[in-house]
Amino acid sequence: MPFTLKEFKDRRLYRTAVEYAVAAWLTLQVASIVFPAWNAPPWMMKALIGAILFGFMVALLIGWKQERPLMAGGPVTASQRRRFLLAAAALLPAAAVALGFLVFYHPSLPGVPPNLAANEKSVAVLPFANLSKNEENAFFADGMQDEILTDLAKIADLKVISRTSVQRYKSDVSRNVREIAQALGVAFILEGSVQRTGNNVRVSAQLIDARHDAHVWAEHFDGELTDVFGIQTRIAQAIADQLRARLSPAEQAAISRTPTQDPAAHDLYLRANQLLSHVLADYSHAKEELGEALQLFDKAIARDPNFLLAYCGASQAHVALYWLDIDHTPKRLALAEAAIQKAELIQPDSDEVHFARGFYLFQGLRDYDRARAELQLAQRTLPNDADIFSLAGAIDRRQGRWRQSTRELERAVDLDPSSLFRLQQLAASYHILRRYPDEQAIYDRALRVAPDDKSLPVSRARIELDAHGDTNQLRETIARFMQRDPKSADEFPAGLLDQVLCDRDRAAAARAISAITTGELVFFFGTPPSFVEGFAARCLGDEATAESAFERAGIEQEKIVKEQPDYAAGLSVLGIIDAALGRKDKAIREGERACQLTPLKNDVVDGAELIVNLALIYAWTGDKDRSFQQLTTAVRIPSNLSYGLLKLHPQWDSLRGDPRFDPLVARMTTEPDQK
Repeated sequence: MPFTLKEFKDRRLYRTAVEYAVAAWLTLQVASIVFPAWNAPPWMMKALIGAILFGFMVALLIGWKQERPLMAGGPVTASQRRRFLLAAAALLPAAAVALGFLVFYHPSLPGVPPNLAANEKSVAVLPFANLSKNEENAFFADGMQDEILTDLAKIADLKVISRTSVQRYKSDVSRNVREIAQALGVAFILEGSVQRTGNNVRVSAQLIDARHDAHVWAEHFDGELTDVFGIQTRIAQAIADQLRARLSPAEQAAISRTPTQDPAAHDLYLRANQLLSHVLADYSHAKEELGEALQLFDKAIARDPNFLLAYCGASQAHVALYWLDIDHTPKRLALAEAAIQKAELIQPDSDEVHFARGFYLFQGLRDYDRARAELQLAQRTLPNDADIFSLAGAIDRRQGRWRQSTRELERAVDLDPSSLFRLQQLAASYHILRRYPDEQAIYDRALRVAPDDKSLPVSRARIELDAHGDTNQLRETIARFMQRDPKSADEFPAGLLDQVLCDRDRAAAARAISAITTGELVFFFGTPPSFVEGFAARCLGDEATAESAFERAGIEQEKIVKEQPDYAAGLSVLGIIDAALGRKDKAIREGERACQLTPLKNDVVDGAELIVNLALIYAWTGDKDRSFQQLTTAVRIPSNLSYGLLKLHPQWDSLRGDPRFDPLVARMTTEPDQK
């Protein structure tokens, strides 16, 4: 039977509607008083209104089904008298919302934040102010901040921003807490001060809810210098309590552990670790800073022979010297291994030891499977360590697990959003994958972090060269910097050399060679400085200059290969030199041997570059068929070879005109095979 107004009246549904409206109004009035008093979130009122509207439809439906039409003037039946109960029952959805609020929402006490969602349990520990009269104690204040940050980072239920990103917000600079929190992607900020007088220490700390500019917690801690680790632990525990973080027994033990009983040894360690961290983020002064760091680690160990963290740091410094080709010798690796073994004797299952071992296995031995296994063990109590995610991402990148690698590198950036090193690592992956829009977005972020950096605009500008074969933006960007400071060429040597060679500008190439003082960052692998001169001259047809420069470079490279006969990158560079000098058979043996030492299946990053080098060796020695075989592989896989470089760079001129060349160039416009 269709619904009519008469039916609505006969069934007395208007009474149900009115009674329901009265009950709903009363419910909303009570909620408007109770919810704010209990600090209920805004969504609670919206949910209640939605439940009441739903209940209204339920009330009408039940009334329609249960009430029979009344005769005009007839008596009110028992079912009509139950209408009010019916309307009240229809408010059950609203009651469920309120009950859920009471059961699951726990209001906070004054000064204590409510239960936080996972993304709200995030904190950045800003550098502490040094209130000591002695300015040398500024380093002690930095160490206090660093150790509290390290303790908090061991709690998996928290998101803790890495040291690199917070160091730019020094305590002696005016700080806008809300802007800092937004930049770092956190809800809370911890800041404080340290005052050291003789053997006494006072540490003040305060936790700020940056979303509301509200002070959540603040406290002073006084103690002797020997109690400094206890103070750090109490502050870390207090912050964890304020953020309602769940701590496992292992995490509780980790933040309570004392690294050394010798404060002087700890100071030495902090100084050394700061130098090591700087090198791992910026290689520009690696040799000097790593040498100084090792001296400080050794002094710390001399004061405390059981200082596990100092041994781990020393091992990483030795590995870095090896990895960066500063001292690529077995002796350097042996020193790294010896330091780890001493740390293992102190505490074999320490997560810091597992990380140091993973670092050694990756960058020292290139044993990627075992390195990853060690990192997984280290992550048990180092869940917020951006270094672990960076290293894991680098390992997975080497083994061709591109999607997993990208996620890990993105996580490292999330934990350390102001680290140029981590941003550039992620950009490098996007570049190799030819994901140029993503690469550009990362450089845009990096420029907001370091607007005065000269290499970043050049790297961003060269995307047009790589993606579209257009050198205009790169040329204009470089010219702007070179006009202001001709010495700035060392900050973007690879971009400068590629630009002048792709433009085939002899005069600009000559100026570039004279401006670049190092050749190590021009080619993918380290090269002697004279290699750059020879390479540019060879590409532009200056045979006499090329021969002279390559002869000098060959002498230096032969020494390196003699000392390290299984050094794949060294052999590959020597192969290019010999190819340019017309030593065909020798060059091919060296290039092929390099690819055998580091095959693609073992290392897709270096392996891909060695394949490109071998293709160049074949091209320069006149073996076009085998050159195209290697190039076909290089085009298909992720590598630094790009559409623009293959299309424009004169190093491939001997292959141009061959019917196989243009199809290869066209293939470079697609993303590589990531299987």
